[in-house]
Amino acid sequence: MGEVFAGFVVGFALTVISTPLLAMALLRLRASSVVVGRLLPGANILSLSVILHGALFFVWTGIGIILGLLLLAMDGGGRALGSANAGFTLFVAGLTLAIMAPFIVILRPLRRALIGVSLVMLLAFGWLMPWLAEWSAF
Repeated sequence: MGEVFAGFVVGFALTVISTPLLAMALLRLRASSVVVGRLLPGANILSLSVILHGALFFVWTGIGIILGLLLLAMDGGGRALGSANAGFTLFVAGLTLAIMAPFIVILRPLRRALIGVSLVMLLAFGWLMPWLAEWSAF
Protein backbone atom coordinates (compact mmCIF):
# COMPACT_ATOMS: atom_id res chain seq x y z
CA MET A 1 0.00 0.00 0.00
CA GLY A 2 3.02 2.25 0.30
CA GLU A 3 3.06 2.58 -3.48
CA VAL A 4 -0.40 4.18 -3.56
CA PHE A 5 0.48 6.57 -0.74
CA ALA A 6 3.73 7.48 -2.52
CA GLY A 7 1.72 8.27 -5.65
CA PHE A 8 -0.62 10.49 -3.64
CA VAL A 9 2.32 12.33 -2.02
CA VAL A 10 4.07 12.90 -5.34
CA GLY A 11 0.81 14.06 -6.91
CA PHE A 12 0.19 16.49 -4.05
CA ALA A 13 3.74 17.85 -4.31
CA LEU A 14 3.23 18.46 -8.03
CA THR A 15 -0.05 20.22 -7.21
CA VAL A 16 1.68 22.58 -4.79
CA ILE A 17 4.47 23.30 -7.27
CA SER A 18 2.35 23.70 -10.40
CA THR A 19 -0.50 25.83 -9.00
CA PRO A 20 1.34 29.18 -8.74
CA LEU A 21 3.29 28.56 -11.94
CA LEU A 22 0.14 27.87 -13.95
CA ALA A 23 -1.71 30.80 -12.37
CA MET A 24 1.09 33.23 -13.28
CA ALA A 25 1.33 31.80 -16.79
CA LEU A 26 -2.42 32.20 -17.35
CA LEU A 27 -2.38 35.78 -16.12
CA ARG A 28 0.54 36.62 -18.41
CA LEU A 29 -1.21 34.88 -21.30
CA ARG A 30 -4.33 36.95 -20.63
CA ALA A 31 -2.60 40.03 -22.06
CA SER A 32 -1.61 38.39 -25.34
CA SER A 33 -4.48 35.97 -26.00
CA VAL A 34 -7.99 37.12 -26.81
CA VAL A 35 -9.57 33.83 -25.68
CA VAL A 36 -7.81 33.78 -22.30
CA GLY A 37 -8.54 37.49 -21.91
CA ARG A 38 -12.25 36.81 -22.30
CA LEU A 39 -12.16 33.81 -19.96
CA LEU A 40 -10.30 35.68 -17.21
CA PRO A 41 -11.30 39.35 -17.65
CA GLY A 42 -10.78 40.63 -14.11
CA ALA A 43 -9.37 37.65 -12.24
CA ASN A 44 -6.66 38.20 -9.68
CA ILE A 45 -3.96 35.65 -8.97
CA LEU A 46 -5.35 34.56 -5.61
CA SER A 47 -8.81 33.61 -6.83
CA LEU A 48 -7.37 31.92 -9.89
CA SER A 49 -4.92 29.97 -7.71
CA VAL A 50 -7.68 28.65 -5.47
CA ILE A 51 -9.65 27.31 -8.44
CA LEU A 52 -6.54 25.89 -10.11
CA HIS A 53 -5.37 24.26 -6.89
CA GLY A 54 -8.69 22.44 -6.51
CA ALA A 55 -8.58 21.18 -10.09
CA LEU A 56 -4.89 20.28 -10.07
CA PHE A 57 -5.30 18.46 -6.75
CA PHE A 58 -7.74 16.03 -8.34
CA VAL A 59 -5.71 15.66 -11.54
CA TRP A 60 -2.20 15.15 -10.08
CA THR A 61 -3.23 13.04 -7.08
CA GLY A 62 -5.51 10.95 -9.29
CA ILE A 63 -2.63 10.29 -11.68
CA GLY A 64 -0.39 9.51 -8.70
CA ILE A 65 -2.84 7.03 -7.18
CA ILE A 66 -3.37 5.24 -10.49
CA LEU A 67 0.39 5.06 -11.09
CA GLY A 68 0.80 3.88 -7.49
CA LEU A 69 -1.56 1.00 -8.16
CA LEU A 70 0.40 0.20 -11.30
CA LEU A 71 3.66 0.32 -9.33
CA LEU A 72 2.13 -2.08 -6.81
CA ALA A 73 1.27 -4.43 -9.66
CA MET A 74 4.78 -4.15 -11.15
CA ASP A 75 6.52 -5.05 -7.89
CA GLY A 76 9.93 -6.61 -8.31
CA GLY A 77 10.91 -4.89 -11.54
CA GLY A 78 14.58 -4.72 -10.60
CA ARG A 79 16.82 -1.73 -10.11
CA ALA A 80 18.33 0.16 -13.02
CA LEU A 81 18.69 3.72 -14.27
CA GLY A 82 18.96 4.91 -10.66
CA SER A 83 15.40 3.80 -10.02
CA ALA A 84 14.05 1.29 -7.55
CA ASN A 85 11.86 -0.22 -10.31
CA ALA A 86 13.31 0.07 -13.82
CA GLY A 87 10.27 -1.35 -15.60
CA PHE A 88 7.97 1.20 -13.98
CA THR A 89 10.37 4.05 -14.79
CA LEU A 90 10.48 3.01 -18.44
CA PHE A 91 6.69 2.71 -18.51
CA VAL A 92 6.28 6.23 -17.09
CA ALA A 93 8.83 7.54 -19.60
CA GLY A 94 6.89 5.99 -22.48
CA LEU A 95 3.56 7.20 -21.13
CA THR A 96 4.89 10.73 -20.68
CA LEU A 97 6.32 10.72 -24.19
CA ALA A 98 3.08 9.40 -25.68
CA ILE A 99 0.94 11.99 -23.93
CA MET A 100 3.16 15.07 -24.20
CA ALA A 101 4.82 14.63 -27.62
CA PRO A 102 1.82 15.73 -29.70
CA PHE A 103 1.39 18.84 -27.55
CA ILE A 104 5.10 19.64 -27.78
CA VAL A 105 4.96 19.43 -31.57
CA ILE A 106 1.70 21.35 -32.03
CA LEU A 107 2.03 24.10 -29.41
CA ARG A 108 5.26 25.81 -30.45
CA PRO A 109 5.03 28.80 -28.08
CA LEU A 110 4.67 26.47 -25.08
CA ARG A 111 7.33 24.00 -26.17
CA ARG A 112 9.87 24.83 -23.43
CA ALA A 113 7.26 24.74 -20.68
CA LEU A 114 5.84 21.42 -21.92
CA ILE A 115 9.29 19.85 -22.07
CA GLY A 116 9.89 21.04 -18.52
CA VAL A 117 6.59 19.59 -17.33
CA SER A 118 7.42 16.30 -19.05
CA LEU A 119 10.79 16.08 -17.32
CA VAL A 120 9.28 16.90 -13.94
CA MET A 121 6.59 14.22 -14.47
CA LEU A 122 9.24 11.68 -15.41
CA LEU A 123 11.45 12.51 -12.44
CA ALA A 124 8.62 12.72 -9.91
CA PHE A 125 6.48 9.77 -10.95
CA GLY A 126 9.05 7.57 -12.68
CA TRP A 127 12.06 7.97 -10.44
CA LEU A 128 11.02 9.42 -7.06
CA MET A 129 7.79 7.48 -6.57
CA PRO A 130 9.41 3.98 -6.52
CA TRP A 131 11.96 5.21 -3.97
CA LEU A 132 9.24 6.71 -1.78
CA ALA A 133 7.29 3.48 -1.96
CA GLU A 134 10.39 1.51 -0.95
CA TRP A 135 11.13 3.83 1.98
CA SER A 136 7.54 3.81 3.26
CA ALA A 137 6.60 2.00 6.45
CA PHE A 138 3.28 0.61 5.19
